[in-house]
Amino acid sequence: MEVVREEKNRDEITLFLNNNGINPEHAMGFENKFATSYYVGESRKFAEETTIGFNIAGESDVNVTFFDINSIEFETEFKMSEQLFSYDESNETLTITGTVSQKHNQEYKIVINSIFLDL
Repeated sequence: MEVVREEKNRDEITLFLNNNGINPEHAMGFENKFATSYYVGESRKFAEETTIGFNIAGESDVNVTFFDINSIEFETEFKMSEQLFSYDESNETLTITGTVSQKHNQEYKIVINSIFLDL
């Protein structure tokens, strides 16, 4: 079951990266900035441009990293094996949802907007 979830998460991230013209094989780096909203429960904690690194091709423990976010207050490293990733093609967003956190006492989600929104 865990392998199936990881494969689905990888597919969702790949769709998001492809939509943004980013090669999933070379997506890790400091040049990928996205509009990002972070929610804990129903409350939005922040919405800002964030540098995000993706690593879905390698065997890394961490698949998505937020470089600009305060890691003391917020989750900044995400794994395909632990969180749920879902790509919404119509809104051009990738949403990361987590239920277990050492930073929060409730569910959290992060909504990442595409670089190039079709207007």
